[in-house]
Amino acid sequence: MNPFVISAYKAPEFFCDREKETRAIINSVTNGVNIVLYSLRRIGKTGLIKHVFHALADRAEYELIYIDIYRTKNVDDFVNELASAMLRIDRKVWYRRVLEFLKKFRPVLTINPVTGQMEAEIRAVSEGQGPQNLDAIFQFMEQYPSKIILAIDEFQQITAYPEPGFEAFLRSKIQFLNNVNFIFSGSNRRIISSMFQDYNRPFYQSGSTLYLDKIPEDAYAAFIQQLMECTNRKITGELVLKGLQWTESFTWFTQNYFNRLWGTGVKTITGNLMKSIEQEVFAEKERDFIELRNILPENQMQLLTAIAKENSVQKPTAKEFLSAYKLGPASTVNAALRVLEQKEIIYYEQHAWQLYDVYMKRFLQATRRNHEHHPRKRPGIL
Repeated sequence: MNPFVISAYKAPEFFCDREKETRAIINSVTNGVNIVLYSLRRIGKTGLIKHVFHALADRAEYELIYIDIYRTKNVDDFVNELASAMLRIDRKVWYRRVLEFLKKFRPVLTINPVTGQMEAEIRAVSEGQGPQNLDAIFQFMEQYPSKIILAIDEFQQITAYPEPGFEAFLRSKIQFLNNVNFIFSGSNRRIISSMFQDYNRPFYQSGSTLYLDKIPEDAYAAFIQQLMECTNRKITGELVLKGLQWTESFTWFTQNYFNRLWGTGVKTITGNLMKSIEQEVFAEKERDFIELRNILPENQMQLLTAIAKENSVQKPTAKEFLSAYKLGPASTVNAALRVLEQKEIIYYEQHAWQLYDVYMKRFLQATRRNHEHHPRKRPGIL
C-alpha cells in the first residue's frame, strides 16, 4: 500500500505529527468542553479529527460521530447527514437503538453503492420540520447511556442555510446538552471566527478554539524520510525539503506529491523524477486552468495570475504591482479580490494574498512570460 495517504484516514503510522493538537482536542471533549478547530483548506483538519477518533475508539464510554456538512443546503440535509452518520456506528447496542429511534421519522434507508454503508433520508411530513427532527435527535443523544462526541466538519455551512434563525436555534439546543460534546471544524477562517468571536453571534465563546497551522517542515521531512525508508525507497533529505518547498507543506498537496513519487515504483528518488512528477501536475492543471479561464472574468483571471507569479502579494493595489501586471485601477482590483476570496480561490493570511491551490500556483508560475498578460491564450509550459 502507498504509505502517503491522500483520501481517508488509515492508521497512526501514516499520520504525521499533530501530537500537541491531538492531546488538546481529546482533553477538551473528554472534559466536557466543546472545541472549535479551524484552518485553511487542505491543512488536514479532517485527518486530525479521524486521528482523535481513532485514539478514542477503544473507550467504551464514548460514541463517536463525524459529519461533513459542506454539501448540505438546508436543515433537512443536515438532519439526513446526521442520521446517516449515526447508522454508520456498528456497535450493536447503539445501532439497534438508533434504528428503532429513527423509525418514527419513517426514513428511507438505502445502501451507498460506493461505501456499502446504510444511509438514511428523513422526509419531513411538512415543510419546516427539520429543526424539530434535529431537536428529537439531540434528545435521543442526551438520554443515551454513553457519552457522545459529535464532530461537525465545515460548520460554517449552516450560515448559508435558507431557514431563518437556524444558527440561534442550534445554539439554544446545544447549550443544554450535557451528554454531547462537539468539535466544530471549519475552513473559512473569516466566517468561523465571526461565528465564535463576535459578541452578537449565537455561538459567541461557546467553545475553546484551536487554529491548525501547517506541520513544521522538520517534522514533516522526518516523517516522509521514515515512510520512504520503511517501504524500500531512497530519497535524500535535500530532495525531501525541495518537495516540501514546492508544496509549501500544505498537507494535502504534500501527501499527493509524495504519493505520486512513491507510486512510480522507482526505488531511488531523483531530482529528474521529481521534475517529471511536476510536469505531470502541470498537464493536469492546464485543463483546470482552461476551466477557470472560462468561468472567471478577465480582470479576475489577470489578478489571480499576477498573485501566483508573485507567490504572494501584500499590497495588491500598490502602483508598482498594478502597473507591472496591467491590472487597471485599484477599485477594480479590490472588487476582484473580494470575489476571488468569496469563491475561495484566494485567501488572506499573514498580511498577504495567496492562492489556495498550490498546484495551480506552480502551474501559473511556470507559464511563459509572453503569456503573462494574456490569460485568454493557452499557456505554454517551461
